[in-house]
Amino acid sequence: MYNVFVKKSGSYNADLVGEYSNINDAIKLANDLKAKDETITYTIEETSGHFDSYGEPLTTVVKRG
Repeated sequence: MYNVFVKKSGSYNADLVGEYSNINDAIKLANDLKAKDETITYTIEETSGHFDSYGEPLTTVVKRG
């Protein structure tokens, strides 16, 4: 599963804008959002389905832009 997070300029936390099973769909969404608003930054994370000792999902950053 791939999660797309978007952080707007001046914002403290990134917002989850989509969850995809296909990396190409996640990248397309992120690029489309970036094309509409150049001031945002995005992060695409892959979730493994495993959790750490605090109950947080283990993720790997796939792409940032």
